[in-house]
Amino acid sequence: MARVLPGTSVAACVARRAEERPGATALVVGGEEVSYGRLWAAATSFSALLASKGVGRGDRVLLHARHSLAYVAAYLGTTGLGAVAVPYEEGLPEASVAELGERVGAVAAVCPSPVPGVATWLPEDEAPAAPDARWEGLPPEASELAELLLTTGTTGRSKVVELSHGAVMSVIENIVEATGIEDDNVSLVPMPLNHVFALRRLQTGLVMGATVVLLNGVASLKRVFGALAGNGVTSLSLVPSALAYIQRTTKDYLGTFDGQIRFVESSSAPLPASTRQWLRTVLPSARLYNSYGCTESTACCMLEYSHRADDGACVGAPCATAKIEIVDPGTGEPLPEGAGRIVIGGSAVMSGYWGDEEATAATLRDGRVFTNDLGYLRDGELYVRGRIDDVAIIGGHNVSPVEVEEAIGACPLVADCACVKGSDPITGDSLALFVVWGAEKDEEALAAFMRERLEPFKIPATVRTVEAIPRTYNGKIDRKPLVAALAGESGAEA
Repeated sequence: MARVLPGTSVAACVARRAEERPGATALVVGGEEVSYGRLWAAATSFSALLASKGVGRGDRVLLHARHSLAYVAAYLGTTGLGAVAVPYEEGLPEASVAELGERVGAVAAVCPSPVPGVATWLPEDEAPAAPDARWEGLPPEASELAELLLTTGTTGRSKVVELSHGAVMSVIENIVEATGIEDDNVSLVPMPLNHVFALRRLQTGLVMGATVVLLNGVASLKRVFGALAGNGVTSLSLVPSALAYIQRTTKDYLGTFDGQIRFVESSSAPLPASTRQWLRTVLPSARLYNSYGCTESTACCMLEYSHRADDGACVGAPCATAKIEIVDPGTGEPLPEGAGRIVIGGSAVMSGYWGDEEATAATLRDGRVFTNDLGYLRDGELYVRGRIDDVAIIGGHNVSPVEVEEAIGACPLVADCACVKGSDPITGDSLALFVVWGAEKDEEALAAFMRERLEPFKIPATVRTVEAIPRTYNGKIDRKPLVAALAGESGAEA
């Protein structure tokens, strides 16, 4: 039976939790425990402060997305007022912050220093502290915008995604139903809080009345494991690259917390088979999830892979509020079988791209997001085979670089790899493999491994050695510099 969430927006849910259990711990940040009562008092004070500055419903507010009480209170205060939160990453240069403010027409900013062109500046550490007045306005409607989030792609200019309160709550409903998170959960969220994966896990914990432990990354493993031990963490939300880092640097130490950790969730990029198997081994009692989605509609599919045969392409069944279709990439017509463009529907999809009608019309049709991902449905589950633009046509066969990477990634000689589409004057498309070798470099052994595991037309025509595979901060392979290196653009080097 589906669980009923205690409000129609994140702010409304936090208000309810603060009323029911004001002394319960909402956040652990900087080693300090923050109660729901204190968090909501800070949020409502911030709403009143914004209102006193003339900020109203629908106005955009830039928020410096730090791992702090101030940021969380500012987000809740902004959205609770009916204004629109525009979180941006911690390291964004000042010029880029100003550009973002101009792009979205921001009227206020909560950040370290004033933003040119933005009328109201609130110092980020002081904003939630005053005044003592409480905002008593009407809560926002489900259809009103809650957030503007920047996409995190590897090509082109980032788009600004419009997400309503209804869409945000639908994603949270998906996460709650798929993971079975309870109100006594203690979540560790050590990821950038402007990114949809981290932001939704923070919000899910608060909506459920649970505790969320905020850390800025996993570089300090002493802090990560200190939080697990000291705060009784029961769930982890991590991108694949962070999980792989913990695996590589601490071996099986995470297994010390088997029985305490209830579930681990990854998202934002494919999870390597070796990492999935490591998690099964060190946390045999835990539920293990991988979620699929995009900023335009996140957590639309969820796979529990704790005790099932491994298949990295499978991302699970559609979540509670999501609908998945496979259509012809060219015509957009539904495909009864086979691989095609993945289309995401349901109540969790975006409202559009801010200030970009052309991009909105190309991506959002009849309330459905037409992704650039290639995949197929089998037995009610979605299988993702990479990006449509990355697919190479070799000898009349469609080849996804992702399936080549999955096969070669299983080679014990290979520490990491990436496959990209190149060009050949005779055959047209070709495949090139970039390899980070492990302890030993043996090209002949790798060639033999590929002949055993791959059909002839899937074997890369070119193999190049690199020191590292370029990736985005959330672990996705950044193919653009590899393609440029392959083509020799601007003197690029592999």
